[in-house]
Amino acid sequence: MDYLNTLSKSAPIHQAIELVQQSHLAHRWTDFYKRSTRNELTFLGAAAFLTLYNLSSYIKAKRQKLHLPPTVPFSLPLLGHSLYLMIMPNKFIDWCNKNYGELYNINMLGKEVTVASGKCAEEALKADQADLSLEEGVVKDLLHLDYVFDHHTMAIGFKANPIVAKATVPNNKMPMYIPGIQVGLERGVETLFNKDGPTIVNHPSPFFQNFVAYMSVPTLLGEEMATNAAVIKSFAEFTGDVTKNVGIFMMAPKFLHPYIVSYLQSGNKHYEVMEKYVAPVIVERREKMKQAQEAGVEHGLENNFLQGLMEFKNTEDPNRLFYSEKEIAHAVLLVAFASVHTTSMNLSFSIYWLIARPDLKAQLLEEIERIVPGNTPVTYEALNKMQFLNNFMREVLRQGADRVATGKKALRDFTFKNGYQVPKGRSVNTTLRQLNFGANVTRSAVEDMDPAKSLNKVSTSPARDFASFGMGKHMCPGRFFAVQEIEMSLVHLLKHFDIDTVSGKKPYPVATIAGAFATNCEEPLVFTPKHI
Repeated sequence: MDYLNTLSKSAPIHQAIELVQQSHLAHRWTDFYKRSTRNELTFLGAAAFLTLYNLSSYIKAKRQKLHLPPTVPFSLPLLGHSLYLMIMPNKFIDWCNKNYGELYNINMLGKEVTVASGKCAEEALKADQADLSLEEGVVKDLLHLDYVFDHHTMAIGFKANPIVAKATVPNNKMPMYIPGIQVGLERGVETLFNKDGPTIVNHPSPFFQNFVAYMSVPTLLGEEMATNAAVIKSFAEFTGDVTKNVGIFMMAPKFLHPYIVSYLQSGNKHYEVMEKYVAPVIVERREKMKQAQEAGVEHGLENNFLQGLMEFKNTEDPNRLFYSEKEIAHAVLLVAFASVHTTSMNLSFSIYWLIARPDLKAQLLEEIERIVPGNTPVTYEALNKMQFLNNFMREVLRQGADRVATGKKALRDFTFKNGYQVPKGRSVNTTLRQLNFGANVTRSAVEDMDPAKSLNKVSTSPARDFASFGMGKHMCPGRFFAVQEIEMSLVHLLKHFDIDTVSGKKPYPVATIAGAFATNCEEPLVFTPKHI
């Protein structure tokens, strides 16, 4: 304190203080401070902090002397361009594309991001992970799965899981999964739906996550866990535990995350379930594999996803070739999120589209009755004959794409083919819906949904007008399995239930977060049993 008093008496500093005190502006600020409430002062403080934070980022980018993309003007304090995205998302993105080209910067909730459309978006989607990282951009910066998993488990998820998925759920193996999916689907109906009357679903997202988990667990993990209620519940709830916090983490500055994460999500309860039920199955299978090897015969175990993880060789650790039971049990949760989240969301989109468009439902019901009438079992061959179902599924996936998808994070300065550069650490977001339709306003009304536009193109095959599963070598390896689960679910549910909203109102099938990210409609549903 004495030091401060001495410092303030220094001639230059003392004169500066007197000059500020005599200023008319100083008196105005003092009066404003006295009149303001605590909330108003907090808001101004936050605005000042974000302004200085973004200013420092801007100065840093300028000092790097990169050829930066143009920055869209009219950014608002705190909100940036987010208000335009919330109010008129399709028109705003199309306006940006028209006036600033295929690559430009916008501000989303105080964070500057680069938006790529057209050929630049294709380039971003196909870029190597060492340049533009999906793990850093989506998994860590959006979903924040790194708050749930340790570094080692995350590494297993990004190294082993994609390779195992390509080996265990490729397109040519889909016929073998039909019976398992059907059994799991029927168990889900028996467990989740009322037997003697209508089933009212007030919370559709967790309902569909549970429903999908009944199909995914037996086919991905094995029959040992097909009826394990704890594992199925954990598979479903882990997805919801992660996605429900996305909006909160988006709104909260990054430096606050360590203080709030313990109140929002934890993987401990799910770890305990996997260690209790999945790890012993791995031990038992490995014992059978050992005995088979000693006897010189094949082990005969089903080659599902869990088995693939067990047999995956970790070449980076010379002292330990295979992952431990505990490591695999934890990594299974990443499989749970990947399999349940996307599948349940697109199944939800499909249901709401059929409710919103009775004409499409009538066409699909006609095709179902013609190809798999009555109690005829669903086969792989039957699904391949259902062209309307395929076209409808493809259009659902196209319509459900994000307008500004949280994309990849630049791990180093990255130069696009058009010469523009993005600095290390920048998030590069892609306009997925624009890639699918050419413009965001194209077919954006519910009445404009048209399966015929897919022209019988396979709903899992990549195309320049179909980027929902990604592009290039980074396409989702589980897309064949996910689409098959959704199509089989639609056939079964439509054959056995009349489906509508509880209110009877026509829903809008695809909701959004902040106008940018596609998410589920949450209008309550009613499933009324049919008698076939």
